Amino acid sequence: MPGAGDRPDRAVFSRLPAALCGRLSGPCGAVPVDFRPGGGPGGARGGLTDAGMTAAALVRTGVQLQTRPKSATGGRSATTTAITFAIWTCILSQKLALPNNIEVTVLVMAGLLAYLLITRRAFVSLTRLMGFTVLAAVMVSCQIAEAGDRSFSAQAMYIALLLYGMFVVVIPLERDEIRTILRRFQTAALLIAGMVGVDWAAQISGLGMPSMEMLLPRGAFYQSYNYIQPLTWQAAYMKPNGFFMLEASSTSQLLAIALVLEICLFQRLSRMIIFATAQLASFGGTGFVLLLSALLLLPFYVRTRTLVAIAGLALLLAAGASQTPIWKNFSQRSGEIGRKHSSGNGRFVEPYIFMTETMGSSDRALISGIGPGNGKNETDRTGQLVMNPVSKAVVEYGLLTAIVWMLFLHGCTLFSKAPFAASFVVIVQYDFLNGSLLMPISLAYCYLLSAAYVRTAKSPSVFFRRDDTVDLRHLSID
Repeated sequence: MPGAGDRPDRAVFSRLPAALCGRLSGPCGAVPVDFRPGGGPGGARGGLTDAGMTAAALVRTGVQLQTRPKSATGGRSATTTAITFAIWTCILSQKLALPNNIEVTVLVMAGLLAYLLITRRAFVSLTRLMGFTVLAAVMVSCQIAEAGDRSFSAQAMYIALLLYGMFVVVIPLERDEIRTILRRFQTAALLIAGMVGVDWAAQISGLGMPSMEMLLPRGAFYQSYNYIQPLTWQAAYMKPNGFFMLEASSTSQLLAIALVLEICLFQRLSRMIIFATAQLASFGGTGFVLLLSALLLLPFYVRTRTLVAIAGLALLLAAGASQTPIWKNFSQRSGEIGRKHSSGNGRFVEPYIFMTETMGSSDRALISGIGPGNGKNETDRTGQLVMNPVSKAVVEYGLLTAIVWMLFLHGCTLFSKAPFAASFVVIVQYDFLNGSLLMPISLAYCYLLSAAYVRTAKSPSVFFRRDDTVDLRHLSID
């Protein structure tokens, strides 16, 4: 018989299953210990083996095996499902608004972030919170300093802080989970591509283009957008808006984003053909601008053989389009940039002329702008002025606030864990093709397709956490 000091439980523990010989934690959240021989805090003395506990004793004392938390697997699956739901809902409801012209997208994003924060699937980045605090301080102080000399919309400033404040919330996901979300976005874009086909089929058959405006009262829609536009002045056919999209340009931009992601990340030939065809059929010029800018990405994502195939496909599509009104529309739109009083000039030239003139008008306008909400009230010589976010931020809030603002937004988006192709296309859409500084759907694209994601937290047990979202070493190309 062994003596009391011989520890017969060593033989018991040597025969325990490997899965059981792991880390243990007490029922009250005690420090995890290892009950293998010599394990645990403090070496041999601190291990449960030294206490002479057998497997049966472990059960009687209530010590439980520390397994992988549910949030590490099923929790992240719930996270991707919630984000997918938000993406689809934002796309399909972007036309809809509540009283006071509050887009439904705002409520969708607020609900998503509330759910993820409450369930501890998302966290507040301390790095981003500090950046946003600087932005808010500069913005508010510059406007308060000029409050006595001019009027401005405090409501517009508060809405800006609310919309951009969501970028301080980060969602830790693995790279493959982010790609899953992007793949599901592609499915939503596939639906919109199909609706473009439905729009054309209905018009060609003489039924007229189906429109959500036929089903709901005018007050239910987000205002200030051209939901239905003719191809040209007094044309018989309308530009397809995919039924759910704000206008034809929104459809064109969404399909362009999907096509770039498909070429760079997924490379499914059938999807490429569908998105490219629907993009051409949308008759939207802004989508072409996005596609041209994305040519910079191709050498980093596509092999030479694939590049040749894509070029051949593009030539075939161009040759086919040259025999249709699509080519005529493209040539007309591309010539608009240099022609005053045109849509292209009002979107890509006039905003920067207006911005430089405003900055040079006075030192106050340079530092504090002309006030939130006053952007287009000052002058609109052409009647076609479309203020993109960069020019609008400088004109309304001043150069200092605009610099901090754009550094914050671009830092969150470009240095996230998302594939760089996704970050690139959404930031191009935001900078040059988005017609408003406070456009919820454009901000939703930036956040849900790129800016939200950081590396998986090692111990996601606190509300605040530090992350690497502004570390240049984590800028990914694939």
